[in-house]
Amino acid sequence: MNYLLKSKPEHKYRGNIISIIILFCLLNLFAFLFPNFTRSTFFTISKPLWVIRDVVLRPFSNIKGYFTSKNSLISNNLSLEEEVSNLKLKKIDYDVLSKEFEDLKNQLGRQTDTPHIVSRVLSKPPYSPYDTFIIDVGSSDGVSLGNRVYISDNIIVGLIKNITPHTSLVELFSNGDGEQEATLSRTGASFVLKGLGGANLELEVPKDTDIVWGDVFLYPKFSPSMIGSVYYIDTNSQSSFKKIYIRVPGNVFSTKYVFVEKN
Repeated sequence: MNYLLKSKPEHKYRGNIISIIILFCLLNLFAFLFPNFTRSTFFTISKPLWVIRDVVLRPFSNIKGYFTSKNSLISNNLSLEEEVSNLKLKKIDYDVLSKEFEDLKNQLGRQTDTPHIVSRVLSKPPYSPYDTFIIDVGSSDGVSLGNRVYISDNIIVGLIKNITPHTSLVELFSNGDGEQEATLSRTGASFVLKGLGGANLELEVPKDTDIVWGDVFLYPKFSPSMIGSVYYIDTNSQSSFKKIYIRVPGNVFSTKYVFVEKN
């Protein structure tokens, strides 16, 4: 019986591989013998590809750079503004504490011939209702509902809202349920401030209203006292209004004494 012999496998790509190797060797030899010509030819062939790459990719790189640069500028600007605001508040805080110390030295004993009654703060947040103080003077000490309460001679923080013979509840202007009329010191314009809590207040006004960072709002009376100063202005490009954020000066919630104005 005769059997067919298996034919050896044909290497269909062997010739192509050998040709590529030979071509590669010839190109390297040519580049070695004529380096300047080879370099010039390579640059000539590659230049259109580089141009196409730049045309296609440059807009995307510009967009990335634009957003990166803009975000960096916004972040740096907000950081600087916050730093300036903090420095201003620290200065106010220092002045308030210095003045408070002098007042305490002069008014210890609650003399009846002074315009204010010195009172110790018995309770404050979180142990008393939000943005309120409990103080250790009441009706027996000459305190009445609506009396103004200060943390220094010229910084007013709230009003007496509840009273017993020996204690009183002080509601701060920054209380979330409260509104307080105030006068802008620089222009004399009147506004109604809304409490935000945490010794902060806000005001929404048209964009063209003349209010700037650092402006001071005063309690409206013959001898005005400071309520707070502007520390941030939020201007939304889609709205015709802007929000003004005001902070009560000084470290209100760490104060140990307040001054209640007598009738």
